[in-house]
Amino acid sequence: MLTINQYGVTLKRITEDDIELLRYWRNQQSVKMYMDYREYITPEMQLKWYKSVCNKFNYYFIIEFEGKKVGLINAKNFSYENGFGEGGIFIWDDDYINSFAAVFSTLCVLNFVFFKLKLCKLSRARILKDNDRALHYNQLIGYKLLSGQENVNNQLYQLTLNDYIKNATRLN
Repeated sequence: MLTINQYGVTLKRITEDDIELLRYWRNQQSVKMYMDYREYITPEMQLKWYKSVCNKFNYYFIIEFEGKKVGLINAKNFSYENGFGEGGIFIWDDDYINSFAAVFSTLCVLNFVFFKLKLCKLSRARILKDNDRALHYNQLIGYKLLSGQENVNNQLYQLTLNDYIKNATRLN
């Protein structure tokens, strides 16, 4: 199992044993209110999703911070042709929503994809227009709103490797 340890965070790549925990949290109102897809997720849907993302183009990790499982972070849909992947995160533990768990986890994943895997030169993230906390934290890391996304509800942001290097040094 792939594990990343950095900044006091442990990221463990998900296995099929994790999918019910993830489904439980993903179905909670406190999590799904920040997601584009908000319908109830059945066990069958979760298994189908897991089988579709368990490959070399998708990396989903359980976030462990201060010894607790507190959320999920991913880097998905890598495209060698276009040089980018897309990231996402949710923190389910209320005690860690405003902690450094999200920022440190994001730095870990971005270090992994930019410097270890060398899969991409760009990272993209979709952020709901009204999710102020996610907008602020992604902008701190260096993500910028793509042109034409101003009036879209699930906005697409992009982070270049150069912007990441410039902003990440301020954060760690």
